[in-house]
Amino acid sequence: MAAYDVVIIGAGSAGCALAHSVSADPSVSVLLLEAGGSDDRRAIRVPHEYFSLWGTDVDWQYRSTPQPGTEGRVHVLPRGRVLGGSSSLNGMVWLRGAASDYDRWAGSGCIGWDWTSVRSAFEELEQWQRPSWLPMRNILSSTMVEAAIQAGLPWNPDFDTGMLDGAGWNRSAIVDGERYNSHRAFVVPIRNRLNLTVRTGTKVLEVLLDGNRATAVMVVSDDRGIETISAGEVVLSAGAFDSPRLLMRSGIGPAAHLKEVGIKPRVDLPVGDNLIDHLLIGIVYTSRQPVPELNAYATEACAFARSTPQRPDSDIEISFAKEPHFAPLATDGLPRFTIIPGITKPKSRGTVRLTGSAPDDPIAIDPNYFSHPDDMGMMIAAVRLSRKIGAQAALAEWNADEHFPGVDIESDEAISAYVRRDVSTWFHPVGTCRMGTGAGAVVDPQLRVHGVAGLRVADASIMPDIVSVNTNAASTMIGWRAGLLIRS
Repeated sequence: MAAYDVVIIGAGSAGCALAHSVSADPSVSVLLLEAGGSDDRRAIRVPHEYFSLWGTDVDWQYRSTPQPGTEGRVHVLPRGRVLGGSSSLNGMVWLRGAASDYDRWAGSGCIGWDWTSVRSAFEELEQWQRPSWLPMRNILSSTMVEAAIQAGLPWNPDFDTGMLDGAGWNRSAIVDGERYNSHRAFVVPIRNRLNLTVRTGTKVLEVLLDGNRATAVMVVSDDRGIETISAGEVVLSAGAFDSPRLLMRSGIGPAAHLKEVGIKPRVDLPVGDNLIDHLLIGIVYTSRQPVPELNAYATEACAFARSTPQRPDSDIEISFAKEPHFAPLATDGLPRFTIIPGITKPKSRGTVRLTGSAPDDPIAIDPNYFSHPDDMGMMIAAVRLSRKIGAQAALAEWNADEHFPGVDIESDEAISAYVRRDVSTWFHPVGTCRMGTGAGAVVDPQLRVHGVAGLRVADASIMPDIVSVNTNAASTMIGWRAGLLIRS
């Protein structure tokens, strides 16, 4: 039986950063397991082609359950099944988050996860990730930033200082014109480390326990079949859907649910609860002039705001897109651009559950969108602010008219109906293996699974609450810090 000191499940944003961090100690043998294959393909490297990857072999192709809050629609939930994980499929936006995000984590009992602590981790890992502002800027993006400032938002020269409010330029995980996913950033430069082994095409079936200690993982691959790999410590970095799936398949989860699907409960924990996701929608404008293709499909600028003056920090993110998004396909050939409002502090909470005991039984992903009434109020405020930006003088030479949803969608009731009909996930699921110290927690602040020795979770699933920005940078930071915790 093969044996390693640390076995990491999932070579995505967190897993690759973790593998880099923990293998820095040459005395620790590390195995990084990935169910997917190589990230060496054009559509991954070329930033504007990422939409073509969704629904392919590098995507787990998850779907939500029908959502009552969005007229019963089933939402597509792309997740990377490839080296680099979802950092190989995402929009490449790099934003650390608000200082208040992390200070609230620490305030809820997650000691060591305050802004000062995580900021130092970001600074370390970014030496490898190398996020940057795109060297050339599309004139339309510049104009939308100017319009946001005219609409009353302050200029923000750097969102990554911990203060988000305002409009400005965001960094991207793009280096020399190509996507710089977590595999390229953290694993490729250290593949010569003798203590690091990377295996692709290897799916983990379950974590094996000896009493209340994780001792091994059972995996399956085409070339080796089913095998058991011994581990001094197992770390799940499989994401907000698959980390809870693997815990529950291993008997760690809500005892009543596990019994329902035929799995013997080993440790009763609220695994799969607290699913949180960001939502966004598009307001599409017809352009008076051709839109330059520079930085196509790369979000280079955005804005953050508060849905009410009483809020202590921002809960709205508005992205500026140079293409038409989230609107019915038009065949008139006219150029269009989109102002994309989204809510970043939703109060709705959903679940991830098993549907059976077999490894290939699908999971039931229920984000429970708009189950909390405050979320629609935030979304309506975001739509109204986005329209205010679109109406500013800076965009007068660009904005011919509102193409979608149309100016007749004006009342709160009409906007609510439009949102429920057309809103999309931002593809930012988190929270299903919640970090904390109370009854609602799955892992402690050291990322150790409560009640199980030798087992940690290190990915977006541990977030007690979602960050106020795109989640990739925070997920990467979690993996990096996990490596520091294990080495200490």
